[in-house]
Amino acid sequence: MAYMSEDGAPAEERGRVMLALFGHAFVYLLLTVAEASWVVAVAVRVWRRREAGVTTAMRTGVHKRTLAILLVAQLTYVVLRKIGRAKLNRRVYEYASQQGPA
Repeated sequence: MAYMSEDGAPAEERGRVMLALFGHAFVYLLLTVAEASWVVAVAVRVWRRREAGVTTAMRTGVHKRTLAILLVAQLTYVVLRKIGRAKLNRRVYEYASQQGPA
């Protein structure tokens, strides 16, 4: 990623990219922790209700509203990640075209 390592790129621009990468890492970890804790909580709820039968335990143990929120959050994350990658690729392309052939 020559765009970030060369001195030709403005420091302010590199700072913005680094902040965006840090924000992405934070959001990714937050979403992963939320999903993992939800899976553990659902597994515990279903395990406690296993005497009623697997289907009944799954139906009553899975909190559907939380599942919907997590799915929307994951979808939003994927869309924003694609937008961010497109912006980064555009900046790299613009930088490379300004530098000319190597």
